[in-house]
Amino acid sequence: MIARGRLNIRFSELLKAAGAIGKNAVGLSKRQSRFREQSLPCLSVRTGFDLLLSALKLQPGSEILVTNINIPDMFAIMDEHGLKVIPLAVDKDTLGISADQLKDAITPNTKLLLITHLFGAIMSTDALLKEAKAHGLFVVEDCAQAYNGVYQGNTRSDVVMFSFGLIKTNTALTGAVLHFNHETLFAEVSSLNSQLPVQPAKIYFKKILNATLIKLFVKRLPLQLAYTLCKRSNKDFDALLSGFTRGFPGAALMRKIRHQPCAANLLMLHHKYSQDISRQIQQRMALAAQLLQGLNERYLIGAANAQHTYWVLPIDVPDPVSLVDKLRGEGFDATSKASSLVKVKDENPSFGMENELMLENLIYLPMDIAMGENKAKQLNQLLLAILPNP
Repeated sequence: MIARGRLNIRFSELLKAAGAIGKNAVGLSKRQSRFREQSLPCLSVRTGFDLLLSALKLQPGSEILVTNINIPDMFAIMDEHGLKVIPLAVDKDTLGISADQLKDAITPNTKLLLITHLFGAIMSTDALLKEAKAHGLFVVEDCAQAYNGVYQGNTRSDVVMFSFGLIKTNTALTGAVLHFNHETLFAEVSSLNSQLPVQPAKIYFKKILNATLIKLFVKRLPLQLAYTLCKRSNKDFDALLSGFTRGFPGAALMRKIRHQPCAANLLMLHHKYSQDISRQIQQRMALAAQLLQGLNERYLIGAANAQHTYWVLPIDVPDPVSLVDKLRGEGFDATSKASSLVKVKDENPSFGMENELMLENLIYLPMDIAMGENKAKQLNQLLLAILPNP
């Protein structure tokens, strides 16, 4: 079976990370990982966002305008800080939010705009920043799904956040880097981060072991065997896979994210952040183009986004369950549950849009750049044969 994706980390890098833990344990490693000026490495984007909100000291009840689709943990962090979430709809074709709707949503109590780039696409932000800054809003870009090694955020954004979590582009297994455009705020957030306890190295070592197992598991034969066994025993195949890849599973989210990365994690984070990934990005874009070739635009997500690098490849289909079953039956691990994204319910329908992105009918196609041209062509032909041409 062709896996839905592979971890973007080599076995040699996992060995390097394990070796760093060993060296630190016996006091042999004195190396400090240095990041660019006014950039803060931290345990996760969740951690960085929590630190940022703590530093800003917004009054409870302050409004934060947000892209209405994100992971549940980000909304939980806003709730923890007593902020009122005002969701803005995402356009299905551009994967962007509207500057006009942003303007309409701003009130005297609005303090912050959180822009979330989805699926590997980078939305156009110039008009958003112009409107937000005209009203004195603080602007944060969440690029957790959009790291491409080139984009550093809009120069007018106050903070830009990049994730190197387990399933992200060029993963360091866990970790994030935040860029600040304000020296004072950078110093305040850095100080708060330095007061957090360091996550024990044994937790990072468990992540190394987990990643090693995942890399072995997603090879074609083991994955096919696991899928067959789950199907015969009526087990949820997606639940099995998601159990391996959750960054902060279970309860007590705030307690788990409020740590600093250990030294080995920092070393790997710096290593991955410093790499040139342009070839990987080009291969990913070429694979997406091949898989989507000839599909009716009705099924496409983000087709009008000029900066789409396809971290994942969702399509909008009329019967997700049926299509997933058919593709898996042909040896392609498509899924409707590859993402933990949720959509915040909008209490004010006027902030929606006609071409709004819906999550209910999305499935995610395998994005394994190692699948080969023949398999990519086979998957494309299956999609063309199965999906009706409206």
